[in-house]
Amino acid sequence: MLLTACLALAADPPPDSDVFLVDVDLAAGRVGVPRNLTARAGYDNQPAFSPDGRALYYVADGAGGPTEVYRYDLVANTSTRVTTTPEAEFSPTPLASGFSAVRVGAPDAAVEPYTESQELWRYGPDGAAQANVLPGVRRVGYHAWVDAGHVAVVIVGPGGEPPHALALADLATGKLAPVAADVGRSLGAAAGRLYFVDKHDASAWGIESIALGEATPTRLVGTPPNRAGEPEDMRSEDFRVVGDGSLLAAHGTQLLRWRSGASWELLADLPSVGGAIKRLALSPDGKQLAFVVQREPAK
Repeated sequence: MLLTACLALAADPPPDSDVFLVDVDLAAGRVGVPRNLTARAGYDNQPAFSPDGRALYYVADGAGGPTEVYRYDLVANTSTRVTTTPEAEFSPTPLASGFSAVRVGAPDAAVEPYTESQELWRYGPDGAAQANVLPGVRRVGYHAWVDAGHVAVVIVGPGGEPPHALALADLATGKLAPVAADVGRSLGAAAGRLYFVDKHDASAWGIESIALGEATPTRLVGTPPNRAGEPEDMRSEDFRVVGDGSLLAAHGTQLLRWRSGASWELLADLPSVGGAIKRLALSPDGKQLAFVVQREPAK
């Protein structure tokens, strides 16, 4: 979705989408009633919880301008704009102080695509850009912090076309170590491990994991398969890691859960949200789930 939105900066606006929030009791296997936090025409996407779980960061488009980072206060139920920049920001990821985000500037030349200007930046709590996290590294599509000294980045293909490669950056040395050659947009990190969707085999996408210091990833489970008659573009690739090592995934209007040694199980079906569920974010205490629903254009 970031790739689509970045390329759209030069042409059509990004798609209409909203951020939803729902209470979950994973121990009991219960999911509450989702509520739409943004409920407006426009692009609201890529939610991420603050470390204390009291706020959600997300991106939204302005009145014809670039996307900016917003903060939704889950106690006061209010949304506040955090950044005001000429660049577009995507994928805000809260840190102990401030946040990191993919920053998209204008192309350096008329023939250069927007993806060439995508860089990973660190921002202060006030939304001011502080520093380029990985100077010289461009075409950053998505990222996830494995720990304070290591960040995983998806480097998108030239012109935004797949395959998109995954690399692990060591901030102390500035070196990038390749992890996988063809991955999806969803990344996760927990207990020093990185999680991602490997797509090198188009017929068998799978969620894999690798720890710092390991040479090769381990496949945990295939992504939830399409049901008979479902279109190819409905394939599931959005997931989230739970504290107990299980996984949550979205497929259409369904939320699914996987535990080691088992198959995907239905957690909830939420047709009331009005579209396919994407871009999952789980609160630090595991009691709330944020997700995105993209509205289909009127026909």
